[in-house]
Amino acid sequence: VLDYPDEDIDPFRAQALSETMEGAAADLEALLATYGRGRFLVRGAPCAIVGLPNAGKSSLLNALVGYQRAIVTDIPGTTRDTVEEKCCLGGVLLRLIDTAGLRETEDAVERLGTERSRRAAEDAGLVLALVDGSRPFTPEDAAILRLAAGKERWLLLLTKADLPQKAVLPELASLPGTAPAAVLSVSTRTGEGIPALEAAVAALFPQGEAETGSLLTNPRQADAVGRALDAVRRAEESLSLGMTPDVILTDAEEALSALGELTGATAREEIVSAIFSRFCVGK
Repeated sequence: VLDYPDEDIDPFRAQALSETMEGAAADLEALLATYGRGRFLVRGAPCAIVGLPNAGKSSLLNALVGYQRAIVTDIPGTTRDTVEEKCCLGGVLLRLIDTAGLRETEDAVERLGTERSRRAAEDAGLVLALVDGSRPFTPEDAAILRLAAGKERWLLLLTKADLPQKAVLPELASLPGTAPAAVLSVSTRTGEGIPALEAAVAALFPQGEAETGSLLTNPRQADAVGRALDAVRRAEESLSLGMTPDVILTDAEEALSALGELTGATAREEIVSAIFSRFCVGK
């Protein structure tokens, strides 16, 4: 209509155009919302296992991955750095991160390990907070729970369920943050509680009914869809303000260009440069 005004083409209808923009924005929002699940499916959801020394963190990681990935001893502070391994739990791919025991220490190396542990917990998509059920609950355990409560998804595991249980949990509703999705008793020696843990993880990451090709799996894709969505919203705003069609077209074309980066119809210069620099492109 804009480029060929002399042709017999139906003019713009503001109401129809507004409905089209609203529909496009809704579709883009839904597509962008798949990024969290898509990247977890490809890379695995980062899952930090946190707790005091000897709470059973390394034993749990070994039990979940099925072999002795982390060193386990009775000596507190054995794990001094994060140990990472992938496993599928409850149908969810997890990047398990066994962390150093969180405690105050004068050991410089162990202190560096605990700092990494805190960062791992802060960046995790899921936190497994471990409390040694065979020992009385301590203020240090409470600090672990407060750290985990800062996350949207976390589970509280009372470990060593095969031993006499002495831990008496405080009122979890009083924690400054989210409550645990579940409180489970587990034993890595007998396997008790592991099926319940699988079910709890599956409930936290529902699979949904996504169609083939409808998942965003990397930051570049999410950025392109985000830019397209912003452009469509600007077009909607311009339309509501009574702007002329050529103004709206500018934003619509920007949205199409951003989506073209997903389909391959368009490509920014930095993307092309990255492809030729990182990959061996044949003749």
